[in-house]
Amino acid sequence: MDQETTFSLSYELLTQKAEEEIRKCDLRLDGPYYVQELNRASDILRFWFILAMSGYPGVPDMERIDADRLRLEGLIHALREIRA
Repeated sequence: MDQETTFSLSYELLTQKAEEEIRKCDLRLDGPYYVQELNRASDILRFWFILAMSGYPGVPDMERIDADRLRLEGLIHALREIRA
């Protein structure tokens, strides 16, 4: 890797992609890979959070990030209930 590649990704697109990936997780409690899928969804959320925090040039907008974090956590919880 001789040259560094940089790209720009909006907060909105980052959040949308995280939500899409979480929705792909098979969170059925009786599913054969429930634990792995729950870990995957949680890892997506953690990675989204790190990128969201790092994306602000100055002080992060914690109110916005926290609201979206709670929404994504709620999505994981809701998918577990729906698919149970």
